[in-house]
Amino acid sequence: MKKLLTGLLMTASMACSVSHAASVWQVSDGDNTLYIGGTLHILSPSDYPLPDAYNNAFQKSDVLVFETDMQAVTSPAFAAKVMQQNTYQNGKTIADDLSDDTYQQLTAFLKERQLPVEQVVMLKPAMLGLTLTMMEYQRAGLTSEGVDAHFFTKGAEQNKQIDWFESPDEQLAFISSMADGQEDAFIRYTLEDIQELDKLIGPMKEHWRSGDMDELHAITLEDFKDTYPDVYEDLLVNRNANWLPKIRELMKTPETEFVLVGTLHMPGEKGVLSLLEAQGYTITQLN
Repeated sequence: MKKLLTGLLMTASMACSVSHAASVWQVSDGDNTLYIGGTLHILSPSDYPLPDAYNNAFQKSDVLVFETDMQAVTSPAFAAKVMQQNTYQNGKTIADDLSDDTYQQLTAFLKERQLPVEQVVMLKPAMLGLTLTMMEYQRAGLTSEGVDAHFFTKGAEQNKQIDWFESPDEQLAFISSMADGQEDAFIRYTLEDIQELDKLIGPMKEHWRSGDMDELHAITLEDFKDTYPDVYEDLLVNRNANWLPKIRELMKTPETEFVLVGTLHMPGEKGVLSLLEAQGYTITQLN
């Protein structure tokens, strides 16, 4: 599960250039064009500047399209809603949803990190998993804004039109339901995989930066798809399919759009790029 959390917080064959250049693609129907860039939602200072393909697509675009309303999800009101939906009420805690063994693993991990368990016991499993993963990212030096936040700021400065696929409430619902029905397994898997985070970050960023979707898929999605097929369908496959009609509508407009969504939405037979290829669009990976 942490492999998916990695992609959420930071990401099959495709009809793209064989050489790997960047996680940015031009989508064309012969008349109109848009660009799609895969994002990581959190980066290290050393990851900047981004590959040239990102800035080139940004400069050529009139409209930026994100997964959700970037301004709304950073508001205090939305933060309060996130916590309201993802904290226990009426005296219940995370211990009530975990086996004794998993709870002991959790408390041992928190002790290693010198974090009192009392600070997180009110968090429901999905939010707890994301919180633990974010803590490890920060320990690993990932302290800078991600690709989407970077271009949202630049777009606002240049008065570019902003659009998105999902409402903040829709995205919150996806994330909040990740562990439903498998709370103990979710936390146990997160605690086990979080130990491998240092080994995963480097290759993941390398494959993202070079646009190598096959390798990115192999290290982040193959195991997750087999272990949590329902969550994989809800968080990636179904959302990709839901975005497709809007992308098709964007392709009909005279404006040039730059779509920026998590890189894990790109690879695989049901990834965004394969879905667009199946619709007859020409997909070209940018250098």
